[in-house]
Amino acid sequence: MGHFFVMSTRFNKCDASDFGLLPLAEDMASSPNDGSIWVKTELYNFGWGDENGYYRYPMPSFEKLFHLVLNSADEEDVYGAASVILKRYPDELLKQCEAIAENHGRSDDFGKLVKVFRLDSPVNRSPVLRKTYAQIQQDSRRWREIAYLAKGVKCKSCRLKSST
Repeated sequence: MGHFFVMSTRFNKCDASDFGLLPLAEDMASSPNDGSIWVKTELYNFGWGDENGYYRYPMPSFEKLFHLVLNSADEEDVYGAASVILKRYPDELLKQCEAIAENHGRSDDFGKLVKVFRLDSPVNRSPVLRKTYAQIQQDSRRWREIAYLAKGVKCKSCRLKSST
């Protein structure tokens, strides 16, 4: 079981018991191993809809979630954290992507962000409510720049693989 997230794959799990958890209430469960509390939530969309899952209560901070995406060996934690970041912290994600993309010593980190967040797609992931048209345009431009850099990362890695 993941340390912070558990999730289905192609909707193969739904109920708390499917995840090895004990139901407590409609959207809450506990771990039989350590008694920790888990909250039901929709998680990462691999292309066919948001997967079913649970997160360990309380929800980690943005910094911890971002650290999980870059450093966790547990795939459920990586994609669970990515899902929460996309839904709750898209503006913070944009700032981190820009900072890491500019730091050439962190190309491996940027490559992982490209893969997990699908940054090669020029989509404005930032919220638009309560923003001016100019702010929305600026966010869109910044995400397009990240996508441009992400495509370069993908192309570079493709050339490296094909030349070996």
